[in-house]
Amino acid sequence: MKKKTWALLCLTAIIGAFVSLSALVIAIDPFQVYRLATHYMPPIDNTTQVYANAGIVRNYDYDSIVVGTSVTENFRPSQMDALLGGRFIKLCSSAGTAYNHALLLNLAFDTHEIRRVIYGLDVYSFIAELTETGCEVPFYLYDHNPFNDAQYWLNRSVLGSFLPRCLHTWGQRQDDSIRDSMYSWKGSDNYGLSALYNAHFSPAAPMRPADADVAKALANLNAHVLPLITAHPETQFDFFFPPYSAAEWSTMQAKGTLESMLTLRGVCYDVLSQYDNVTVYDFSTREDWVLNLDNYKDTLHYGAWINDAIVEEIAAGRFAVRERAQLDAATTQLRTWANALIAAGRWLYQGS
Repeated sequence: MKKKTWALLCLTAIIGAFVSLSALVIAIDPFQVYRLATHYMPPIDNTTQVYANAGIVRNYDYDSIVVGTSVTENFRPSQMDALLGGRFIKLCSSAGTAYNHALLLNLAFDTHEIRRVIYGLDVYSFIAELTETGCEVPFYLYDHNPFNDAQYWLNRSVLGSFLPRCLHTWGQRQDDSIRDSMYSWKGSDNYGLSALYNAHFSPAAPMRPADADVAKALANLNAHVLPLITAHPETQFDFFFPPYSAAEWSTMQAKGTLESMLTLRGVCYDVLSQYDNVTVYDFSTREDWVLNLDNYKDTLHYGAWINDAIVEEIAAGRFAVRERAQLDAATTQLRTWANALIAAGRWLYQGS
């Protein structure tokens, strides 16, 4: 066989292999980028989140959204439907930044009519650079360009791991309970005094200036949040400050970041509260939650029963911040708890 003919045959075989593999991924579509899975269980878990979200946001049936970091992963959309109305879906990004959340929300508004957004307002999410994400994101799955999806079709992990997972569950169908179970980590951790493993009660380090992160927070709000609020006046946006344990605030004090983080609470409230379609809730000083370590697996992450209670409070309109003085009083309380824990050098409140 001539070298030229051999080379053409090899090239044809290689191209054919690429085309066949791509067609297989498109046909099965492990992450539901093109259509919902109807013959297998999609690989949705905390390790596949940035891929799975791309299909969930495009193709699931919903008109309301809960978005945020890992502290939003235990929400139950079925409960939210019942208490808040509509049909909810979780679009969570573990350790997500404001940019992570905006990627999901922008695609959601592009593909669905959205009546309500519940947004976990983690101050940590707003101190990142404008295009910084909490982990590597396959941006090609979040745009409207089908041609760069080749990175999905020929992805080694998709071909070697996720396609086999789909084929292993062939014949099964996802039901509506997947909305509650996706990304949820409830029941998998210990609560109580073990939550203090990442806590700090040492004397405060040199404190960062209170305004150290204001410019970044404002930039993130202006780039990733306000355009959605202003473009969709028909959508209700409910932002909430999560109930970190009191030990999280003392840990900030020990690291020298407390005042800068507390300042961001006021910055976010001042900006967001100007809009008629926005309500801000503050659960940060709910004492029976934040002073009881039995609610926490670490200083930041609370149990699923707190997520349920947050939904109940929002449905009842409780803990909504109606004026800046109300937020400032809560901020003063957070500082008081942090300083008391630092002074004592240990946890002072409840927890078994």
